[in-house]
Amino acid sequence: MNTILLTLAMAFVPPSFAGVVAAPRLTGSLGGLGSVPAIGSSVLAPSLSGAALCAPLSLSSPLLPSAPAIAEAPRLMIPALPAPPVLAARALSGLAVQAAAPIKNEEKSKSLDASAAAAKALFDGGRAGAPGPGWTLGAFEGDGGAPIHYKTREGTSGAAARVYAGGLALSESFETLFARAEKPAGNELFLWPRGHAPSEWAATKTPFDADARDLSRAVLIAAKTSPGGKVELALHSYGVLVFQRMIQLHAEPAVAAALKALAGSNVFLLNATTHYEGSDKRLGPDAAKVAQATKMVVDWLDTGDATAELWEATARMNPFLAPAIAAWVEQWRYQRTQFIALAAKDFGAMMRADLKEPWDKAVDYIRKAFLKDLDHDTKDPGWQEALLRRANDTFQLEFSTEDAARIRKLGIRLEIVHADGDKLLSWENAKILLERLGIEAPKEAPPSGTVLTDKTGRFRARIVSGDHYFPLKKRDELAKILKP
Repeated sequence: MNTILLTLAMAFVPPSFAGVVAAPRLTGSLGGLGSVPAIGSSVLAPSLSGAALCAPLSLSSPLLPSAPAIAEAPRLMIPALPAPPVLAARALSGLAVQAAAPIKNEEKSKSLDASAAAAKALFDGGRAGAPGPGWTLGAFEGDGGAPIHYKTREGTSGAAARVYAGGLALSESFETLFARAEKPAGNELFLWPRGHAPSEWAATKTPFDADARDLSRAVLIAAKTSPGGKVELALHSYGVLVFQRMIQLHAEPAVAAALKALAGSNVFLLNATTHYEGSDKRLGPDAAKVAQATKMVVDWLDTGDATAELWEATARMNPFLAPAIAAWVEQWRYQRTQFIALAAKDFGAMMRADLKEPWDKAVDYIRKAFLKDLDHDTKDPGWQEALLRRANDTFQLEFSTEDAARIRKLGIRLEIVHADGDKLLSWENAKILLERLGIEAPKEAPPSGTVLTDKTGRFRARIVSGDHYFPLKKRDELAKILKP
């Protein structure tokens, strides 16, 4: 995973539960945390010391009970709702009950054409990852109708096409490789997942699954222009986990077709790990806290959003309540946005620290462009929420030995690359994946240059000198690994 997990580990201590769904109580800027007291059946947002966001919210109508008052402000309290049929009966007593209209999703993405035009304008304005000579921008309708953008370029020798996907926060994990003067042998496609410009964030409860389906669609696009319809994958960090989820969704038609295109091909897993029940304990107590805290934050968001949707449905059934409910929902949305921004604040600072050290002079302009893009991305609510939700989704992954067997049955050749100086994914992180794949791994990290394999030789792990940004900092070494 990426540094957001470390941020959460330092920031969150699991609060106690007693009939509440609560986010961690924050002091200052993601400081020390304490437990949250039980308060009826309210949904409690963080108490932000020194950063008052808004006063406790309630609706004065007797039909909409308020949560109990709390001494410590500011805290957002979402009233506990009766079951929808009971609420409707109260609000519409003596009136004909009509079916509520579908809830309007105000965060719905723009049309594909409009999104493509916005993407072009964005790159015309300058961003790292701008297509450049030989590259063409493209877009497709992704999972749930979200516009997903990618860039492609043609190869020179008719080798198998290759699809690239990158990290959790910095998705452009291969820009220095793409900037090499040497042209690729096969066609290349790089994918921007939702929430990474130019692909917009679309309200998605489980972006992990959506990413797996979108990666499958990208593979199918690449397969159309690849000899024999075969495609390779080059994946970094979070992208590695998306591939594992693809394997688990193998029964879905589009995913099955994509896996058929990958059968017998090479899949490169860079700075890789996995997750399954018990793996958090192997990584130490901090990892378990990260997983629990991340889930609590996302559960809090989902509970608040569901409550807001119920109130909006109530307003449609009883227009007399609409003004009060609209004000309540607006304050909820403001508070959730402020909290997500706070959670991402320190993460942005850590990303800047990761990018502080200059790179090779030939590609340092790309690092500087990343820093510029980061100023924009860290202020984008969609980018911020995508981080939290993707982190939570990956903590729910249960990658099994049966999943590994399915990869082997497909005839896929796995090339796993672990950097000996990776501060985000330790050797233990790498080991839990290697062992799941049937690769015997020593207790201590072996020196760079070591190659480990499974019994068949089709799954190989290579230890290299570098850190979590190996694909960006060691582009020539990466090129040799990826060479057909």
